[in-house]
Amino acid sequence: MIRELQTFAPIENYENDVFLDTVKNKRALVIVAHDDDDCVMSGTIAKLTLAGWKIKSLSFESHNSSTTGKNPTEIICSGNELILNDGVYRKGLDTMSKPYLPIPHEVINNQFYTTKIKPVLIRKINEYNPSVIFSLDNEKGGYGHPEHVYISQLVKDLFDEKKINIQRIYQGVLTNWMEEKIMDEWLDKKLKKWGFLNVSTIANDVYEIDGMPEPNVQINISELAKTKMEYLRAYEEGVKKNIRKFIPYYEEIKPEIYFTIFDREFFRVLE
Repeated sequence: MIRELQTFAPIENYENDVFLDTVKNKRALVIVAHDDDDCVMSGTIAKLTLAGWKIKSLSFESHNSSTTGKNPTEIICSGNELILNDGVYRKGLDTMSKPYLPIPHEVINNQFYTTKIKPVLIRKINEYNPSVIFSLDNEKGGYGHPEHVYISQLVKDLFDEKKINIQRIYQGVLTNWMEEKIMDEWLDKKLKKWGFLNVSTIANDVYEIDGMPEPNVQINISELAKTKMEYLRAYEEGVKKNIRKFIPYYEEIKPEIYFTIFDREFFRVLE
């Protein structure tokens, strides 16, 4: 198993991030559709929290641990807050059988209550006054979920329009090698065996892309191995079932070994 994991490990190298060490206002927001979407960046969030940053997660949906009853994000930051109190953010979500399937970019906005979401998000961001926002990428949204794409694009639009006063957006992504080996090959074989579609490859076709955007910085998170693993393992079973698709065998290997293999997290930084 460890030998197989080593074949998934990133072969690319990018510049080590230095910007976050220079920030004076050590406040950040994680803005995602679902609280567990930050798994790809959870080591970095934990690392910054340990360094004295004040970080909070905002999402449309959140989950509590089936064992502690607490939201798992409390392990890596100050916790999670719903963007909308009523939880109603997407049209027809109550009757939609497969909300995770990719849909064309030009259709995505029409499915969401943007006029309701946008002012609330602007207010929450500006009141918290972060220097940095962490999100998924706005092109593929990790593996293609329209809700991931929507919220990441909205954050980027607000940044570009100067509606929010932040310095940079850190979009958590995988390297090309990791995406190819984990999502396009390993996961694809498993899903075909189980009779399921690979949403990631569907997303590439629907969004007319080759995959996630390439990162431009990396952050070493090996020192936070135990914290990151504790976070990943804290979710309820329904969430962990999805995490297993993109973080192979994470429940079966000791954190100090696992995050020696996957010792870096990768970001496309927008400024």
